[in-house]
Amino acid sequence: MGAYDSILDSVKLPRMYRVKRLFDSSHIADIQGAVASQVKNFPGISGVEGKRVALAVGSRGISNLQLIVKTVIQVLSDCGAEVFIVPAMGSHGGAVAENQKRILEHLGITEEAMGVPILASMETDCIGYTEDGVPVYFDRNANQADYTVSIARIKPHCSFRGKYESGMVKMSVIGLGKQKGADYCHMRGMANMGANLEKIGKVHMEKSNLLFCLGLMENAYDDTCMIRVFGREEIMDKEPELLALAKSYLPEIPFSDLDLLVVNEIGKNITGTGMDCNIIQRFTSEHMEAKPFLKRLVVLDLTEESDGNASGLGLADIASRRAFDKMSFLKTYPNNLTARTTAGCKVPMIMDSDYDAIRAGIKTAPDVDYDRLRIVRIKNTLCLSEMEISEALWEEAAGKKEIQGDGRGFEWEFDKLGNLIR
Repeated sequence: MGAYDSILDSVKLPRMYRVKRLFDSSHIADIQGAVASQVKNFPGISGVEGKRVALAVGSRGISNLQLIVKTVIQVLSDCGAEVFIVPAMGSHGGAVAENQKRILEHLGITEEAMGVPILASMETDCIGYTEDGVPVYFDRNANQADYTVSIARIKPHCSFRGKYESGMVKMSVIGLGKQKGADYCHMRGMANMGANLEKIGKVHMEKSNLLFCLGLMENAYDDTCMIRVFGREEIMDKEPELLALAKSYLPEIPFSDLDLLVVNEIGKNITGTGMDCNIIQRFTSEHMEAKPFLKRLVVLDLTEESDGNASGLGLADIASRRAFDKMSFLKTYPNNLTARTTAGCKVPMIMDSDYDAIRAGIKTAPDVDYDRLRIVRIKNTLCLSEMEISEALWEEAAGKKEIQGDGRGFEWEFDKLGNLIR
């Protein structure tokens, strides 16, 4: 008998149904060909011959990342460049160089797989100052190369709004700025992050050795739907319109007034806040306006790729012990100290098993109809094309043409330790 069985014994789990959520599926089929074509046709590509080129690779969960990085390296090498990789991820990995290299390894970006060295360092050079005197930093290894090339996915940010959010400018300012650059950009808090990113980004585009950025966009299925090279001089002009397009691809959970959302896993490889705040409508920054649609949120696990960084766990009401046990304070807190936010790194109620965590989520949800519980379970906030919904929601889904399912319900299954079997 579990420690909380006497309190949670009355909680009954509803029958669940697997459904698919239909989105626009337009995507690029030939990833390698598209990347190669874009890089080969960049007007200044001949200039890399005989030059050392730093390839900046971040920690985000980008689809086809290994293939994209490998292809960029191959094209640059074919053009005569000497390529090496630098981790471009601000203060991730506890702001420790070896941890940042390990994060890349978790994403399949290793020296063996890519065929080039990975030079990981937290050292930076100051490459200039903004008009109001803010110093601008750039990864020292990248700065000592002849050119830097970056890879960035353009998408709405989880914690601030601005002309530039997650994307090409942020990859330079935060990613290549390392902990120092990230710290100065976050200096006035998330409410001013957009403005800081813009003014610091302008200095990066004027003063750094960035040659171009390979800009990527993904649809709601997490499939690559845009691959384009942008020269340094056009990034500031082009990115705002791309951000607007990326927002149109953002998926959502197609139900309101949920009693409980169960998220199988969170992690830095999924998004910077572990879960996409735009989807769960819970934010790490107090200035963001939320549109709450769920009463309780349960997190069951932390991805291995996150390497102990449990940023975002604090957005949950309840978490499993296995998620908490994977949390490293040393790898989580530097990210939050740099960002000057605390909500995402707080510790929720910790329950020993999935079974107890889910039952606790239901038990603590206020004003619910226990005979018609409204529950959604997802793998993570990158994977919303498939989900499990409770019987009450299945009845509601019948009126939504974008939701499909076979109508075969099932019961929750747990192993002897109380953890979900699938």
